[in-house]
Amino acid sequence: MIQQDHLQIFDLTLNVWAPLFVGNGSSYTKKEYMYNTRNGKVSFLDEQKFFSFLVEHDLVDKYGQFMLSEQSNLWAFLSKDCGISDAELKTLTRYQIEVGDALDAEHSLKEIHAFQRDAQGHAYIPGSSIKGALRTAWLLSAVLADRSTGHSLAPNRRATFPEEKYVNQLHLRTLKDGSIAPDAVNSIFRGIQVSDSAPIPDAQMVLVGKFDALVNGSFAKGSNRGIPMCRECVASGTKVRFKLTLDQSVLKGRITKESLLKAIQQFDTYYAQTYSRRFTPPSGAVNLPQQPHLILGGGSGFFAKSLAYPYLGEEEGLRWTAEQMKQMFRNHKHERDAENGISPHTMKYARFRGRLYPYGYCGVSIL
Repeated sequence: MIQQDHLQIFDLTLNVWAPLFVGNGSSYTKKEYMYNTRNGKVSFLDEQKFFSFLVEHDLVDKYGQFMLSEQSNLWAFLSKDCGISDAELKTLTRYQIEVGDALDAEHSLKEIHAFQRDAQGHAYIPGSSIKGALRTAWLLSAVLADRSTGHSLAPNRRATFPEEKYVNQLHLRTLKDGSIAPDAVNSIFRGIQVSDSAPIPDAQMVLVGKFDALVNGSFAKGSNRGIPMCRECVASGTKVRFKLTLDQSVLKGRITKESLLKAIQQFDTYYAQTYSRRFTPPSGAVNLPQQPHLILGGGSGFFAKSLAYPYLGEEEGLRWTAEQMKQMFRNHKHERDAENGISPHTMKYARFRGRLYPYGYCGVSIL
């Protein structure tokens, strides 16, 4: 830790135990990437170089015919139909990552959801993703410490957890009646900053599938072969580094390194006792370290990001969440969630090389 006046600067390391997906909102269709079955890697084109190459080699019309055809394997088209060598194709790509068993060129390729990347094309995790996960853990700790009762949330999809009750502890802006204004100006989280991560090497990125496991360890109907999409993820075993800055001129000891680590421990315990222990791991699921962790990123699920259960209490939280699920996913049979004792009633798993991992499990160290 480095102390600079009121600033405490820590090295925060995310120990990725299970594939972690932080998407940039874009995706690649089957015809927009190259899956080389010889080396087991998927490559993503540098569009400018690729189209210049097509023009220079008089392949524009042939490529247009491919795009209009039912053929979907771009690598097979370029290497076999156009006779372009792997070495030459490599010069036309931005990056490539390992496929594992996420794609099957023999039957059908899948849409790929892209990971967050910077202007230079390097994969990274925005600091806002880590701050959001820390915020959720800290809020859970604050809610569990709050002994008041009678909490309620509106029974509609626009209902939001009243986090301002817990985070708006600064008196920097008040309303006419003297009460604290419910906005970010008064949020204690103004005193926490998390940098974007250091770049993540492409050798530590992998492609994984997505599976929905039910409480009994079986897969949801139609999900036994995976959802027809896959994700570009940080591989398990990767360490991702950030800088965490605590501004004690704002926090005044109300949030410290120790309190954040304690909140992560409480989040881990609550998540396990209230949600994950109700699920039987599916066949092929890995045993993750029994250490405090955060759950973040795409696929981590509603429960990892919602505070309805601790705020409302387990029984009322179950009823409220089941109603939310029923409104959002009308065809997913959430009507019986309350009766069955858990909502949501599926857990998201990533598969890589035949092993199943719950999405986004990460240990955290702060030094």
